[in-house]
This record gives sequence, C-alpha cells and structure tokens, in this order.
Amino acid sequence: MRSAKHIFVIGRKNPDLDSIASCIGYAYLKNKISNSNEYIACASGSINVETQKVLSYLGAPLPNFITNLNLKVCDIMTQNIITVEKNAPITDVFKLMLKKDLRIVPIVDEENKFCGSIDMLDIARKSISAIIPDIFRKIKTKVSLIAKSLDGKILNDPFSDEEFVANVILGTMDADSFLEEIQNFDPQNVILIVANRHDIQKKAVEIGVKCLIISNNAKPSKDIIDLAKKNQVAIILSSYGSFATAGLVEWSAPIFTIADKNPSTVQEGEFVKDIKEKVYSSKNRAIMVLNPFGNILGIITRTDIIKYSKRQVILIDHSDSINAPEGIFESEVLEIIDHHRLGDIKTSNVTRYRIEPFGATATIIADEFFKNNIIPEKKIALLLASGIIVNTLFLQPDKTCDYDLKMLQWLCEKASTDYQTFSLQIRNIINT
Repeated sequence: MRSAKHIFVIGRKNPDLDSIASCIGYAYLKNKISNSNEYIACASGSINVETQKVLSYLGAPLPNFITNLNLKVCDIMTQNIITVEKNAPITDVFKLMLKKDLRIVPIVDEENKFCGSIDMLDIARKSISAIIPDIFRKIKTKVSLIAKSLDGKILNDPFSDEEFVANVILGTMDADSFLEEIQNFDPQNVILIVANRHDIQKKAVEIGVKCLIISNNAKPSKDIIDLAKKNQVAIILSSYGSFATAGLVEWSAPIFTIADKNPSTVQEGEFVKDIKEKVYSSKNRAIMVLNPFGNILGIITRTDIIKYSKRQVILIDHSDSINAPEGIFESEVLEIIDHHRLGDIKTSNVTRYRIEPFGATATIIADEFFKNNIIPEKKIALLLASGIIVNTLFLQPDKTCDYDLKMLQWLCEKASTDYQTFSLQIRNIINT
C-alpha cells in the first residue's frame, strides 16, 4: 500500500530563521488540519548557525533538506507488495494471483533476492503447452510439488525431494501399446498417469519410470508398492481423473521455470522522469524497484506515473525560482506564502497566494493558526515568535508593523511567556 501523499513545505535557499520557523510552523499547522496528506517541512539550503542555535534551544525539529523537487521512484512506488518463492508450484501462484487480483508477481530466491517475475501471460503460455503433443510436455518438478498440486498422497518417494525433469504421459492405452509408447523415452525421465489399470501400473514399475501417479483415487496393490520401493519408483495417489491430474502435474513445476528471468528493474533513488520510457515499454507497464542489494522495495507502474506525475509543494518566504530547488517548474505549487514581492514563479494550476506587507513571514503563519482557531504547541509558538523577533531586527520600529506585534504577543501568550523577556532570551542565545 502507498502511504499518505507527501506535500513539501519549502523554504528559501540560504534560509534565515524566519524562513525555517515558518516552514516548520506551517507544516505543523497543515498536518493538524489535514486528514489525508502529510506535510513535510523542508529547507533548500544550509541552515545558518543563528537558526541552529534557536532550534536547539527550543527543541524544535530540523527540516528535511532537499535540492531537487523532481519526483523519485521511491515517492510514487507501491510498497509492501506480495512476492513468491522461486520453487513455489505454478498452481499455488496462479491461485494467489486470482485471489488477490494480481497482474504481475515478483519472484525471490532463498535469500529473498529478486530473481524474476511472473504474469498471467506467462501462465497462459504454460496452459497452452499442456495441450500440445507429449514430446513438448516436459516439466521440471519434485515429488513433493506434484503431490501438493494434486492434494495427493505420497506412497513412495525414493528421491528425497530432489528436483528432476520428466515427460508427462497418460497411460490410457493397453499394456502392449504402453510398452511400445514408452520406448520413445528413457523410463527414468517419465511421469506416468494411470487409473486402475494394474497391468500398466506393474509394467511401469518393472521398467522403472520416475514417478507413477495413480488417478481416480485407485489403490495400488501391496505388490506394486513393494516393487516400486525396490525399483526406486515414486508413487502418488490423486483423487482427480487422469486428464485433470495431467493438467495439475504440468502446473506442479516451480514457478521459476516459466518466469521472466531478466526483467527490467529500477532503483528507488532514480528520478521518475528518467525511467518513464522504461516503464511504458516494459511487458506489463510495470517495473520492480530494488535496493542496491537486490531486495524488492516495491513496484512502479504506468498508473503510478500518470497519477503522481508532479511533486506537490508549498513555497514559504519566497516566490522566485532563484530561491527554489531544482525542478520547481516541474512541480505543482499549491500555495505561496511570503512577505516579499511576488517573484517569477508562475503556476498553471489553481494556487493559493498570500503575500502580506508584514515584517516576517512567521507573522503570516501565526495568523493562519489564529484564523483556523488552532493553538500551536509551546515550541512551535516560540519558534514562530523567534522568527518575528529576529526578522524585524529585534522589533525595530521601521521593520515592525502593528500586526507583527499583535501576533508576537498572541504566540507568547499561548506559550505562557512575556514577549519582551523572550526577545532578550533570543538575543542572548544568538550572541552566545
């Protein structure tokens, strides 16, 4: 399942305290309001020492650092996908795909490393091969896998679950015709399916076929079982008819035998714009996402690319491309909140703009809390207050408007702090 959609609340390059405080504060507010998205505070440039001191003093979190807004594979891939082990029988995988409505399933080896994939087309090819002449009906399987596919009972297994390759033959003829037919094969490479024809059962065990499958729940005699043990012939009972048994035996082969063993893959850190064509040209319009060790992290499909084609961002304390990360013009800008002039970033979608002639962007963010009737927690309130204080050069009259003071007092009141005392504390922290 894919997690909640991430929306980046991004400050300016070379950010000051006002920019960082506003990003953190607004992401906090949006997460309080939103029930479906996750808002992440980000900086697109190094955080100066002054800001680091204040963040440390208040115990406020550092924002994420981002320099490129182009979507990465990890941003839109589907995670926690179902995998199958390479030796799982085809029948089990087919049932799983039907039950879970899966179009493609990744295959892993014993070390949980990706080694191939299987889709419904691969299984369809296997279905068609089951009805062509016997010479083509050669499968790679194990006695245990055959029994599992048939829900059958093993009466003798001298091979200790070793894997083998064999042709599947139906014993629907008389004994003489069977002996004539079997001459075309090495008996040790034959899986024979027969019902209650004891004469053919005996002949098959005498010449030493690899595996005798007795269909229709017919019981072999004790002599047949004893001879099978002597000649090292596996015996399996099946409750199905001969033709149904033959089909299920064909599908007892390990899934890896019919898998696509060299499908295209991508890494989680690759940019979506760079792997689009690889996804679109792949057999299933889907590609597995691996980590550097070859483990599966997820799957990315054409639908993912279409649905999540752009990063969604909110710009804080700037509205010009020179202060934004790379890829800003390939992103969807949802909001711009700033106290400077409007810059060169133009959007094609409906964008919310809030540009105010205040002394700090943090004043605008405080007002957003106020208007949404949400009280920030103490460290967020004081972080926004510090942004106002520092950006107005400690409340210099020519840098401070009445609303800056109003919001500063409101924030400090909610934090049970006197704003003038707090201003002195911030000055001391910065000058230390």
